[in-house]
Amino acid sequence: MVNVRYMRGLVKMMDSYGPMGDINVSKVDVIISTEVLFPPTKQELPTPEKGVLQSIGKTLIIDLQRSEEEIYADIGKNARYKINRASKRDPITYHELTAPTDEEIEKFVAFFDGFSKHKKIQKANVGRLKGLRDQDSLLISYVMDEDSHVLCYHAYLKTDTYCSLLHSASARFENSTMRNMIGRANRFLHWQDMKSLKKMGHKWFDFGGLFIDASAADEKNINQFKEEFGGRTVDVDKRFSSYSIIGHLVVFLFWFKMRKKPEFLRAKVI
Repeated sequence: MVNVRYMRGLVKMMDSYGPMGDINVSKVDVIISTEVLFPPTKQELPTPEKGVLQSIGKTLIIDLQRSEEEIYADIGKNARYKINRASKRDPITYHELTAPTDEEIEKFVAFFDGFSKHKKIQKANVGRLKGLRDQDSLLISYVMDEDSHVLCYHAYLKTDTYCSLLHSASARFENSTMRNMIGRANRFLHWQDMKSLKKMGHKWFDFGGLFIDASAADEKNINQFKEEFGGRTVDVDKRFSSYSIIGHLVVFLFWFKMRKKPEFLRAKVI
């Protein structure tokens, strides 16, 4: 289990990854606990305590306990072609940061925040990433072109047994040739990440979530991209617990905003 404390505005947050254990809840407003139900975990979830907000999402996982050849063979033919072309013909290089400095984290966040603004998604939290880094629970990887421009970035949570994709961002180009190369570079980056994380001893690679009932074009494209890598779909049990007046308000507001989302509706029936 990995626990990380950080601030989101004035709210004292804690993220907890893995099966819930004993947690020191002092000086915490909200705890978000996330458990990916890896095999052979039974897909039977206990009812959360009263006052705890629960969502049941889905994610795609890759079994890293197999050989590289077996993992690669499960990747779709089109994705394999793009990975192979990127590695042999595109002028790109792979880099990873297993113990990123504050400056390297801030550089990643600046890149991601530009991407998130374009995509209208939540920004990265510097304190959260630094807290994970301080526990040896953060990996940042990226691909650069021949002019040392970053084309795409990934940030992962690392636990003793698995890794989860926290953030993924790509550079924006109007030029179709560059857009195509970035698409290949992103697939190449995922594959290099899988190989590296496997060598580190991780058993599972988690793509960080799938959209349930994807309807928007962007959601469908993201799901399809991840599914190119094979793997299997499993549930993700996420719970939001409050431990202060501020925490109660934050969780209530979050419920009000998200109550009609598929992952929260699933939690009511599973």
